[in-house]
Amino acid sequence: MLVSCQMAWKRSIVLSVTAATSQTIQIPVSGKVTNVLMSIVTAAAGTWELSTNSTSQIATGSPDTGVLMRARIGATAGMQNVVFQINRAVKILDNWYIHTTGAGNVGELTLELE
Repeated sequence: MLVSCQMAWKRSIVLSVTAATSQTIQIPVSGKVTNVLMSIVTAAAGTWELSTNSTSQIATGSPDTGVLMRARIGATAGMQNVVFQINRAVKILDNWYIHTTGAGNVGELTLELE
């Protein structure tokens, strides 16, 4: 007897984030981003912004709909971990962008795909 099991295929995309810059994340498969983990080594006041826009909206009072999430960073040295539940559909070769401000605010960004 043949039994079929269907499970959600999961994959993580991990990016090492550099300070005070923008980086592109190219989505390797179609699916859904379920969670985003920002693991930030804090060194200076600043912001991390995850967006579908190649241009940062950090200095904008009213960002457009391409901004998916932001994390504010304090000036105290330490570690900040933030998890966002997003459940956003993506297609293969979609580009997302991480924009950062604050010299020395480095870390890891993990997208969980289903």
